[in-house]
Amino acid sequence: MSTRALVLSLLLAGVVSVFFWHSLPVYPFRLLVTLMHETGHALTAKLVGGEVVSLTISPSEGGLTQSRFEPSLLHRMMVSSAGYVGSSLSGALLLVLAGRMRSGRLVLWGLVAWMVAVALAWVPFVPPTSGDASIEAHSGFARTDGLFTWGFIGLVAVALGLLASRGPVWLRRAAIVWIAALSCLASLDDFRALLGYGLSGSASDADAMQQVTHVPAALWALLWAVMSLAAMALGLRSILSRRRASSSGR
Repeated sequence: MSTRALVLSLLLAGVVSVFFWHSLPVYPFRLLVTLMHETGHALTAKLVGGEVVSLTISPSEGGLTQSRFEPSLLHRMMVSSAGYVGSSLSGALLLVLAGRMRSGRLVLWGLVAWMVAVALAWVPFVPPTSGDASIEAHSGFARTDGLFTWGFIGLVAVALGLLASRGPVWLRRAAIVWIAALSCLASLDDFRALLGYGLSGSASDADAMQQVTHVPAALWALLWAVMSLAAMALGLRSILSRRRASSSGR
């Protein structure tokens, strides 16, 4: 993918994330980004020495990660922030890999491996519904569906696998850039919702951070949005720097 095509793809993803985020064609990508988001919560819960009880997403685009860990202020801040931080870092990493890989095939197979690993490790067919006070819930959607999560992961894993094995190079790399940019920009939706427009289905991570720190949710959402844009900019900068170095070395 040329530098111009890369920049145009990122610009298109930016326009979509701002104006068409809830359109039907973007729906499966929104769910994929939600899965990335919830994976961030789960991995951080494990990082602080906790246990992941379940991880699920719903057809309404929500996600829910239930975990147990020592409920200190630091741990709760880390786990609550990890959804958007994780998706932003994942998006930046995908951008860097898209610029370094010749075909993008390995990156797509890596995404397939990640989805399957998440399903096997944390997605139950019937999520727990007990009122156990030791369980921390992140992303706030009370109604999620283990069977739907398994079905979505299965279908998308097959689609990405077919793209990796049979798709043209330009389409493979375009798909990676598209997923990366949407992952980086996902936090903009939370910020829009807190300002009074956009999707608002339940308590957000920003609301959880407000409860923990008493800092307004809008400020947390703004911080994550700025961080997401910065992550995407750093990923793009890495790609352009590498390509300039390659051009000068010829």
